[in-house]
Amino acid sequence: MKQYLNLLGKKSKKAFLDKINTKTKNKVLDNFASLINKKRKLIILQNKKDIKNASKKKLKENLISRLMLDSKKIDQMIISIKNISKFKDPTNISLSEWMRPNGLKIKKVTIPIGIIGVIYESRPNVTADVAALCLKSGNCSILRGGSEAFNSNKILANLFRDALEKNNINKNCVQFIENKNRKIVDNLLSKMSDYIDVIVPRGGK
Repeated sequence: MKQYLNLLGKKSKKAFLDKINTKTKNKVLDNFASLINKKRKLIILQNKKDIKNASKKKLKENLISRLMLDSKKIDQMIISIKNISKFKDPTNISLSEWMRPNGLKIKKVTIPIGIIGVIYESRPNVTADVAALCLKSGNCSILRGGSEAFNSNKILANLFRDALEKNNINKNCVQFIENKNRKIVDNLLSKMSDYIDVIVPRGGK
């Protein structure tokens, strides 16, 4: 498990070295939105597998409802990605600058954080939103979605990686953890400081 996570971390670090300009970021996001639209039947098919598994495990109806993807929710996902594409790039913005008495000019400039690990539960749209937001802000992401949405999350993450590759960007800018072992979360939180700069635990205890 440790070896698996470390490999993800190393791939993310390497991907982060490639700086992506705003135009390319937006093109990746637009391509991602198009791929989701084109592959919606496949996404719904994978989502039905998750719904079936959730029903077998007798998850509560409200949890299954959060998990479910239909054409309307996919439309909302596409709109969200296109909106992120339109956001102003938050990187390389000069916040302030001043001159020291010795003539040294200093500037305060926004930069990406680095590698962001995100732990989240049953809503598959989070995979698309988080991957898009991280790319737009110049960061790489390692995603750990809830096991109940495994198939839905995996197809969305893979489509994002396809959009990255289409634009000659290292696909490991976004990585989805496919290991379902619950101990993965403990390892992400306590043993990945060499690779992950920020952990975002989204929802749940």
